[in-house]
Amino acid sequence: MAVVPCLASFWVDVRVVLPYALVTTVALGLALHASGDEPARISQASAMPVPELQAELGKVYVSKGPLGTVTRELYVPYPRPNASSVLTGGYCGHRGLRRYEVLTYQVFDDVYQDAERRHSDDNGRTWSTWQPDADVDITCTGDYSWQRFPPTGPSEPCYDRESRRLVQPYSLVSFNGDPRRIGLSGCNYHTFWRTSTDDGATWREGGLVRYEDGPDFTPKVIREPSFMATNSAVHYYNTIRLRGGGVVFAADTPAEVTGPDGKRELLAGIRCFMGKWDPKAKEYRWTASAPVTIPRALSGYLAKPWLARLRSGALLLDIRGTNHGVTTPNAPGRHWYAVSRDEGRTWSRATDWRYDDGEQFYSPATMAKLARSSKTGKLYWFGNISAGPTTGNSPRYPLYIAEVEESIPALRRSTLTVIDDCDPRRHTPAVQFSNFYVFENRETDDFELFLSPYGQYTNVYQASVYHYTTRLKPT
Repeated sequence: MAVVPCLASFWVDVRVVLPYALVTTVALGLALHASGDEPARISQASAMPVPELQAELGKVYVSKGPLGTVTRELYVPYPRPNASSVLTGGYCGHRGLRRYEVLTYQVFDDVYQDAERRHSDDNGRTWSTWQPDADVDITCTGDYSWQRFPPTGPSEPCYDRESRRLVQPYSLVSFNGDPRRIGLSGCNYHTFWRTSTDDGATWREGGLVRYEDGPDFTPKVIREPSFMATNSAVHYYNTIRLRGGGVVFAADTPAEVTGPDGKRELLAGIRCFMGKWDPKAKEYRWTASAPVTIPRALSGYLAKPWLARLRSGALLLDIRGTNHGVTTPNAPGRHWYAVSRDEGRTWSRATDWRYDDGEQFYSPATMAKLARSSKTGKLYWFGNISAGPTTGNSPRYPLYIAEVEESIPALRRSTLTVIDDCDPRRHTPAVQFSNFYVFENRETDDFELFLSPYGQYTNVYQASVYHYTTRLKPT
């Protein structure tokens, strides 16, 4: 699956930016009603059982690697031919075992529609029935549509001890027409934030996250050029605490890059946003970092940031890059990172990830994620490492988990453990083990990962959700 292809036009022309407002749809004033004839809704209630998939449910496949044991099982079969099931999930607040899952369906590239949600009060042992989730649905209002929490649902919020609130940044995207009928066209993103004082039961909307002059959000300006051309930001990543109180998150934003010839051009880069609680105003004050960029000779863009804190106290930013559109002939595909030693205000130059022995490796244009284990105390990287040179997004396999050598930082080669890989018995050569969601189970301390392997079948958008569990060896 291509990475938010609507961003392709955004990376080239920042005038096409996506407005996203997360101030409760009602508070935002966005229309909740759909206009005209709605496409038939895809749902679990109307899903067509496939005998061979039904026979796979309940079967658990086990593999072992240097870090421990990985299990795989079919979780949610695709709902019908030529459609994918895609799942986001996690815990409802910063403590306890109440969990949620948001299920969306993909028919067109990067269009996630017909959201459904369910909850579990016992850490996933039993679940409520699937119900339509209006918060994540696409709403068409005539000439344009909009969606909150793209692409597949809310990101995990962060608990700020200073404000005693959960903080959750999110994006709002608008499209030309109805993407459920025509695919993505004219996407524009903005990022908003909201807070909760009751561990996610209810939310108070905060407002638009800004880093430059431009009009504030109102429903009337959602497709106005003056609004779309400023403060564009895409966020569906993670948020972490700042030392001394507050939170930080990263987002895709446009950024100017100066080439070796002295010419400046607008590319996709990364900005971090630091939020500090103002107790008098009872809201967050946001400050933007300078953009993290890279010369086009090395990568066509930077995107899909993921944050972690190193043992040294520095912040680590994992970043997707691409060798598509680079000015260096036959440039290899790499994955990138940057480090901040001042709580996100400034960042080092983007550097390619390497093994702990200094050797480089190939990686396609995909998102990776970082997570620290409560069981081992160590930091782990989840991502794609290819056996040879990559071309843009491909190939997106194998998918690995590896321990981060935090003193460098680098990936410890001896810990590379395969989560899944292309298997001719199960997949086409175009299979993709990317676009996954991972979190730590609060009871077992195992990592749970949900992934829909696009390209599993001839139609790339006919994929089921698989559930992987990584049980780390004690150290």
